[in-house]
Amino acid sequence: MLKVDNLEFSFKDFQVLSGICFEARRGEFVSILGNNGAGKSTLLKCIARLLKPKSGVVLIDGKDVNSFSLHQLSKNVAYVPQRYTTNRITVYEAILLGRKPHFTGLIPSSEDLEKVEMALDIFGLKHLAFRYLDEISGGELQKVVIARAFVQEPKVLLLDEPINNLDLKNQIEVLKILKKLSRQEEILVIVILHDLNLAIRFSDWFIFIKDRKIFASGGKEIITADMISKVYGVDVKVEKHGDEIFVVPIVAAI
Repeated sequence: MLKVDNLEFSFKDFQVLSGICFEARRGEFVSILGNNGAGKSTLLKCIARLLKPKSGVVLIDGKDVNSFSLHQLSKNVAYVPQRYTTNRITVYEAILLGRKPHFTGLIPSSEDLEKVEMALDIFGLKHLAFRYLDEISGGELQKVVIARAFVQEPKVLLLDEPINNLDLKNQIEVLKILKKLSRQEEILVIVILHDLNLAIRFSDWFIFIKDRKIFASGGKEIITADMISKVYGVDVKVEKHGDEIFVVPIVAAI
């Protein structure tokens, strides 16, 4: 459904990504992992057509994303960046803006309003619907931004570090919602994460990037101490408790 084929990207003479190839399907939760500066955010921006690759192609349902109009692109791909600015609008208005690709006139349709109400319910934001964005917490704002992307009804939802700066409770809550949406709404969710154990808990598929390339990809079977150590440059051990696995850093006593 999503195919990235031999994608390369450079900033001037500095190569950021090289030979990136992978495929993913709707309904999957995919985590992109690796050290800071590995090119993870650049990869998402190339898929979202915010950056133009030097070479390679991104296909959605067999169609090159470069062939989409902006209107078509916004119906296929939604992107949630690491940082965003807030305007003096309410939570309800902010989420409604996500329906813009579906507007058929100046006035939102009943379907548009229903989708916003659904998102408010799913993300637990009903009580904040008419609060202004600058009056809510960082965790609540993050949910608003993701809810706005959700109501676009994209086939692919891209999120760049969506749980950074959130407390553990909100991190888990956001990831639970994304996992549920991927399954129930058959959305391909691709997320950049830094917490390996949360990624393992929620992901169906993993893509580890190192030295501009995909170092490893696959399901939980690829999560080994050797692989993690090579990607991150730190010693770890992988422990199993029932069906769950955990990555534990090996740190010498101080």
